[in-house]
Amino acid sequence: MVDEQRARHDADPRPRVAVIGYGNVGRLFGDLLAKAAWHVTAIDPHSPPEPSPAGGVPDLRVQADIGRPTPELRQALSDIDVVIVAVPERAALAAVDVIDECVAHDVTIVETLSRKARFLQAAEDVLAPRPLVSLNPLFHPSLGWVGNTVTASVVRGGSNVDRLLHLIGEAGAQVHHLSPGEHDRCVTVVQAVAHAVILGFATTLPRLGLPPADVIACSPPPARALLALAARVLTANPETYWDIQNSGEPGATARTALRDSVDELDNQVLTGDDTAFELAFARLRTWLGDDLDRFADDAAHLLGALVARRSDSRTADR
Repeated sequence: MVDEQRARHDADPRPRVAVIGYGNVGRLFGDLLAKAAWHVTAIDPHSPPEPSPAGGVPDLRVQADIGRPTPELRQALSDIDVVIVAVPERAALAAVDVIDECVAHDVTIVETLSRKARFLQAAEDVLAPRPLVSLNPLFHPSLGWVGNTVTASVVRGGSNVDRLLHLIGEAGAQVHHLSPGEHDRCVTVVQAVAHAVILGFATTLPRLGLPPADVIACSPPPARALLALAARVLTANPETYWDIQNSGEPGATARTALRDSVDELDNQVLTGDDTAFELAFARLRTWLGDDLDRFADDAAHLLGALVARRSDSRTADR
């Protein structure tokens, strides 16, 4: 087997990567590496979608579930340099022992979960001493790399970790380094509260008994922006958002703080305390500091684009 692998590498010396889970995130990495001339193996239990016209094409597709490895899957994993785990947390945890059984001890492991603690705790002993990096693209893959941020928590570095981070930076993304603990304390909490706000807004409207047609027709730009964000969440995989809300302390902390903020607003209104309301505005302006005007400008551009699209759609309907 070793001689066969050596012969294959001599015939095709490109770095070999297996992407476990070829959904949106998996394809994001697979396209990047295929265009960089890496040998890409896409592993997914579902039938492969049509390749993106702008993306690369995997060299090999293996239709299999990482939790129930087939001989073909084991063979594919036995001859690679890098494994990218791009599946929800439940499947990623199930993959740890399979990866350990199938890949060599110098293979680089990359995971892309929204919360790091559970996977890294499971992987720490089992997958050591393999190089291990934890990445989190903080954007929907349809937005592309340019101008977006990817967090990187390097647990054990190596040359392939460096090459991958370099390619991500070359693609136009900002790589932000932080420890796994810092990631979960900051990134997961922020994602959890943002998604809770969006889902809370969306689930409140039916509770109010409001007809969808009237809500959509009469929504001012900020409400239209929230409806657009809700639609984006609702057209994605619910398991992604569940993993963030079900992240233990980070998710619970986010929702508790959000409830406290709503309770504070409710108390200000019930007591007629407009002074406290104004002071809350002042505190938030101070907290945002020099970024306040930049975010206000972002909002102007975003809301302007939504108004323009609404106007264009009305013109097209005439």
